[in-house]
Amino acid sequence: MWSFIKWLFYAFSPYVDSFERKVDKFFQNIKSSDNVFSVQKELLEFMQKDLVKVNVWLEKKFKGYKYLTKSVRREMYKNTSLIVLKFNKFCREISISESNLKLELDSKGLIYPSGNTEQLKYLAYICAFLKPGLYYEYIKTSSFGKLLKNPAEQKLQGDCNQIVTLYAYLYSLKFPINDLQIKLLHEHVCLHFRGVDIEATAGVFIKYPKYEHLIPVTEIISTNLLDLSDFRESTQKIDERTMVKSAQLAYAISSLKSFVAQNLEIAYFNLSISAMKNGDLQTAVFYASKTKNAELKEQVEKMQFVKRFNELVTKTANAKTIDDAKKQKSSYTEMLVLARKLGDDKAVSKISEILKQI
Repeated sequence: MWSFIKWLFYAFSPYVDSFERKVDKFFQNIKSSDNVFSVQKELLEFMQKDLVKVNVWLEKKFKGYKYLTKSVRREMYKNTSLIVLKFNKFCREISISESNLKLELDSKGLIYPSGNTEQLKYLAYICAFLKPGLYYEYIKTSSFGKLLKNPAEQKLQGDCNQIVTLYAYLYSLKFPINDLQIKLLHEHVCLHFRGVDIEATAGVFIKYPKYEHLIPVTEIISTNLLDLSDFRESTQKIDERTMVKSAQLAYAISSLKSFVAQNLEIAYFNLSISAMKNGDLQTAVFYASKTKNAELKEQVEKMQFVKRFNELVTKTANAKTIDDAKKQKSSYTEMLVLARKLGDDKAVSKISEILKQI
C-alpha cells in the first residue's frame, strides 16, 4: 500500500524521487543571511550523496531549461549509471603506476601528495577516462545535461564548470568529496587536490601559479548558479523572485561574499523595479531597502508619498463646507507635508489656503 502511495505522489509531483524533493526543500529554506559554514556543511552532505542530482535539479529550478522534464531527468540519471559502469570497466582495463604518476608530476614541478596515493591515482584514472577525444569533448557555455549521455552512443559534452562537476561526482563515489577544492582563474575554473591542479577540460595534472581564489568544493554550486545559460537550449521565463532566490543561494553558499554580492544587488534591484511596475509598493520598499542604490530608494519613497497623498485626496473629497473640512484637518495637515516632500508647489499653495480657513 505504501509503495503505491509513494508511486502516486511522485507521479503527480514535480520530482523524480525523494532526493530531488529533499534537495529542493534544502535550497528553498536557505536565506542569504544564513551562516555560510552551516550551509556548506549540509550542502556537502547532499553533494556527497549525489552531486549529479543536486546539479541537475538546480539547472531545472534556476536555469529554466525546457528540456529538463521528469522523463528526461530520469534518462539522465540512468545515463549517469552507465557512465559509472563504463568508467569502472575502463579502470579495470588500464593500469596507472605510482612511479609513472610521480614522474609526470615531477616534470610539471608538482609535488606528489604524501599519504594520498590512492586518491591521486583515482583522479588520474578520471583524467584518462575523460580526456578529450575518448568519451568527452569540450564545448563552451554548456548545460550539465549534455554531459549525462550514454557514453556508448554519444560523446559527453561540457564546459569547465560542468566537467569539474562530473570529476567531483566520480571522485565522490569512492572518497570524501571535500578532499577536493576549486581553483578560480580568470574566466575559468579547475579542480585542485592537495597542491595539484587538475585541468578537467584537458584531462591533465597541471600547475597554475597565478589564480584568483582557492575555495571549497561546495563553491562549484555557486559557480554553476552564476554561470551563463546554454544558448543552445530553449528556456522558460524565470520570474524575478526565482532569480533573486538563485542569487541569494549563491551568496549564502559562497565564502566569497564580495564575489557574488553584485549579483544579489542586481537581483534585488530588478525585483524592486518589477514590484513598482505592478503597484506592489510594500514589496518594492522591502527589496529596495536591501540594495545600496540611493536613487532607487528615493524613487520608491516618492511612490509611497504619491500613494498616500492620493488616499488622502480621496478621503477629503466629500468635504464641501468649512465645517466638513475642519473634521479633516489632520488629513489636510498630512497632505501639506507630503506635497512639500513631493515638491508640488501648486498643491502646497492650495492645501495651505484650506488650512488657513479652518
